[in-house]
Amino acid sequence: MKGLPEPLRANPGTHTVRRLTIRPAALLTLLLGLSPGAAPPDDEPTPERPTLEMSPAVACRSVAGFEDYEPLPDAALTSEDKLIIYYRPSGFQSAREGRTYRAHLTQDGQIRRRDSKLVLYHKEKLLEFEPKGDRPIENIYIKCIVSLKTLKPGDYSFDIILHDEIGKGPPAKQVLKFKVIPIATTAPKEAPDEP
Repeated sequence: MKGLPEPLRANPGTHTVRRLTIRPAALLTLLLGLSPGAAPPDDEPTPERPTLEMSPAVACRSVAGFEDYEPLPDAALTSEDKLIIYYRPSGFQSAREGRTYRAHLTQDGQIRRRDSKLVLYHKEKLLEFEPKGDRPIENIYIKCIVSLKTLKPGDYSFDIILHDEIGKGPPAKQVLKFKVIPIATTAPKEAPDEP
């Protein structure tokens, strides 16, 4: 009986063999000839999950719906304006819950001076989006609105960090460049000269 695993050795002085209990995962491993933790055979490739991605972000004057937006010329606005951002996520996962499907995306955001690593503003879960439908979720867009109140005129970058809360894969990242311009001031009107 030498060489058999302990549970299969006969008890000394008897002719019975101990009962062997094998969990289903271990049985599958034994049947496939894999060692625990080993990869599946090469002839059965693991299906790849789609990678979370975003279309290029666009600074907008307005967003009315899917692919219905008005771009902001030169992505230039004042600190009194709000930065409106439009993009389409793809490669995210949907979960089935009863008869409906649900996606769950969150977005972190941060503002930096252009070409600088110093973060001026950072907000985790700046946006949380949970669309639901009767089919797996796809063809969605995200509209994010960011206040610029404390920014002085200059060139900036807005870092978009998108997370798939269902798929739990790595986040998708991109940078949107924009410009804060001075607030236009109007000169006071002069009183007409009286004759």
